[in-house]
Amino acid sequence: MPEQRQAKLAFIGCGGFASASIFPQIRLVPEIDLVAVCDVVKEKAERNARYFGARRVYTDMEKMLNEEQLDGVFVIGPAPQQYQLAPAVLKRGIPVYVEKPSANLSSEAKELAQLAEAKGTWGQCGFMKRFADVYTIAQEIVNRPEFGPIHVVKAKFGQGAYPKIWGIDSAKRAMLIGQLVHIFDLVRFFGGDVSAVHAMFRQVTDTNFAYAVNLQFASGAIGQLDVNSLNMKAPFRDIIEILEVMGLETHVTCEDKLRVRYQPREDWCKAVPHTGRFEYVYNPGWVSIAYSPRMFGYVGEVQHFARRCLGLVKGGPDLWDSYKALKIGEAIYESAHGGGLVKIAC
Repeated sequence: MPEQRQAKLAFIGCGGFASASIFPQIRLVPEIDLVAVCDVVKEKAERNARYFGARRVYTDMEKMLNEEQLDGVFVIGPAPQQYQLAPAVLKRGIPVYVEKPSANLSSEAKELAQLAEAKGTWGQCGFMKRFADVYTIAQEIVNRPEFGPIHVVKAKFGQGAYPKIWGIDSAKRAMLIGQLVHIFDLVRFFGGDVSAVHAMFRQVTDTNFAYAVNLQFASGAIGQLDVNSLNMKAPFRDIIEILEVMGLETHVTCEDKLRVRYQPREDWCKAVPHTGRFEYVYNPGWVSIAYSPRMFGYVGEVQHFARRCLGLVKGGPDLWDSYKALKIGEAIYESAHGGGLVKIAC
């Protein structure tokens, strides 16, 4: 059989997040040929080319796009920067990868999604949780016929103080945009489109607050969110993340992106029917955790982009998913600050 060709990919943006979380996965993805890197700071581009094996370095994005024959481009930076730069790639009909969210506003995210469609291409958004081991396991479980329809999706995400970022007017709005879009995408990944939200809000300081949210899914399922910056003192070190998906007489729970607990409908042991509960548990050892970029989804999302650029896979978190996650965040903010029940057009 002929050897599968590699996707010719390039990077626009060699900043801290891209260099720490995305570039290092390239060596683990055999489908990638890293052709070029671009950053307005030449030293950053040269450093990443040296560290990660890119053949050419640019400081001018348009020059790189003109001179290279590319299958796809990573555009990674703050959301407002991605909104400004991604169109240069999409207008050429080249697939683009952007981090979450693709823009600060759902209206801007929609522009990017519509531009991609108009140019006959697509974009992937960096919702890496979809590729994390625990959520991959949970998806397989809930898709089994014996699990049946999903009726309830619940999520908790707690950390410490969240700052103002990206020119957003307040931390309470910034967290919905910059962090919690991950959780909004995750509940959509399991429950489908959200059709309405009703939220309450508690503020303790400018950077410490909580949202309690009831969800209605288009499918008829319901859900709840407990998302806050109160749980922890160390904001980006200590995080609580729990997802629970309920069917009828069955449920699956994911804890801190490390463990999965699955209660099937039927007991798998009949020896002591008077007691329970009979759960299956995924609880990986330290060897698995040592490969955390793969376990937590970073390798999977990078590989998916490369494989989709090659036409080997379809789907995945796209620019429309970024738009829909931002819509949920905007509806929560509106509801929590006086809007009551807010409906979301699906």
